[in-house]
Amino acid sequence: MAIVIFTRLTAVSGRRDDLLAMLEELGVATRAEPGCQEFVVYAARDEADCVLGYEMFVDDDAVVDHRATEAVKVAQERLPALLTGPPEITYAIG
Repeated sequence: MAIVIFTRLTAVSGRRDDLLAMLEELGVATRAEPGCQEFVVYAARDEADCVLGYEMFVDDDAVVDHRATEAVKVAQERLPALLTGPPEITYAIG
């Protein structure tokens, strides 16, 4: 069963474009993973510092594999300087 991840991130004021660029780098690597079905990020229309993400993986094992990648490790190191706090994450099944 597919695993869907919805993410809401709030960038430090004035850093949303930096956050989007970093997440797009992560997206390139993630979309190349065999278990990834979708990885997209969007700038929120009505909130200047908000970024919304949508990821879909084929199953839980693909999520585990994704989180073990070098790209995720690099992103986790870079995110704290770009965010006001932890992302809000919601998981769904599809």
